[in-house]
Amino acid sequence: MKDRKTNSELIIDTLRTGDALRSPDITARVSELGGKEVKIQDVASILAKLSNSAKCDLGYLISKQKGERGFVYSLVKEAESLEPEQIYDLTRKTGKDRFTITDAVKKEPGLKKYLKAAKTGQTEKRAGYRKAKPGLPSAKGMEVSDSAMKATLAEFMKEIIYQGGLNVNVNLTVHFKGMA
Repeated sequence: MKDRKTNSELIIDTLRTGDALRSPDITARVSELGGKEVKIQDVASILAKLSNSAKCDLGYLISKQKGERGFVYSLVKEAESLEPEQIYDLTRKTGKDRFTITDAVKKEPGLKKYLKAAKTGQTEKRAGYRKAKPGLPSAKGMEVSDSAMKATLAEFMKEIIYQGGLNVNVNLTVHFKGMA
């Protein structure tokens, strides 16, 4: 076994305490557990991946709730019976003999409800930009009402905020007529 844990593993260890924590709290605990200073943006980036079931299976088992001062993260109570190494395996997509979400449900059947909730749309907010949402206008030449446009822009802005901002690159080409 390796001596030093990754930041992902330290975050998981922090969430295994059962406490509902915000990013700054998790960052402080990870820094303490790891014995080194960890940046909050690094923790936020890792949390975004770990809590997204489209990116890793552990996302099914991390509760992410909007609180008064930002998101609050916790590991679902039913996941407490899993060993730390089993939970670490849920962050990996590949690997020989790795512990999968299917194995987790076999060990703790109570976890199955989180998979069903994710498939019925509760986690659509996490990967919603990839899926067409019912009721939102399409870009195929249809007229859009003001309220539909506002709803679309509101969803777009929520996604930008969730992703941590927006980088815009603009390429401009100018053609002058009449100049040789």
